[in-house]
Amino acid sequence: MNMFANIRSAEEPGSVIGATLDHIKVESDFRWNLLIGIEAALAVFIGVVVTTVIIPMSEAGLASLAIATAAIVPRVNQILRINRERIWDQGVGGWTANRKSIVSGTVILVSMLVVWAILASIIERDILVERFTFVGAAYPSEQFVLTGDRFAGHGWQFFFNNTAILILFFWFSFMFRSLGASLALGWNAGRWSITLVLLTKVGLESAADPTMYIIYAFLALIPHIILEGLAYIVGSLAGIFLSRGVTIYGFTNPRLYKVLNAVLVLAIIAFVIVIIGAIVENYWPAYILQFVE
Repeated sequence: MNMFANIRSAEEPGSVIGATLDHIKVESDFRWNLLIGIEAALAVFIGVVVTTVIIPMSEAGLASLAIATAAIVPRVNQILRINRERIWDQGVGGWTANRKSIVSGTVILVSMLVVWAILASIIERDILVERFTFVGAAYPSEQFVLTGDRFAGHGWQFFFNNTAILILFFWFSFMFRSLGASLALGWNAGRWSITLVLLTKVGLESAADPTMYIIYAFLALIPHIILEGLAYIVGSLAGIFLSRGVTIYGFTNPRLYKVLNAVLVLAIIAFVIVIIGAIVENYWPAYILQFVE
């Protein structure tokens, strides 16, 4: 029995979706990431359908976010357990093991983002504004006009805001571990996908070429969205590692200092990604959007 099978059989899946997917044999990182991406996508789909169609809720956005986040917590736990087994039992280098965990987290983030965006594009704009207020959709429609002026010259603001969010998710992950990391994934995916769709829908009302507008809108926003999400994933891993390290290992245990070293490296990487993301958000959207304004 391989490592993936051992870990999947040792832990109860968090949903019937996970239990069903666990019947599919996994022998590679590619297949593992494919399956957890599918599970995350289905969790978002079910959460949105339940809260907007089956049982319409006034805060469908938050409710669907809660469902999706809860559904992926067990899988995030498994990602972390795979990470530990690779480092402590298989002797895999910390950077290699952590990089694979980051890739798995990014797969979950992108899967959730894509499904939320597809569903949001189908849902009427008024419903998004009324029921998905956790993304700030309660603001007047003019707040969702997509122009370069929204980004150019605001680099420092983006940097400070994203740094504060990074610290918040680090703290959440330190305190609540997998739940904190899952919240970072779900919140970032839901918030940005729905905001992106709202910005696009408002702009389409006056766009001369709707198809090109959609393409440029996604080209303008996706790079910094992915960078921000990646920073929060790395920061969340650092928080979880620190949480486990200080509660499991004593000060004389050499493993503690290996964990602290990994936490420091991950924290620096997350901070650097936040800096890069702020620079990209300041310049890239303004550059791309000049072609559609």
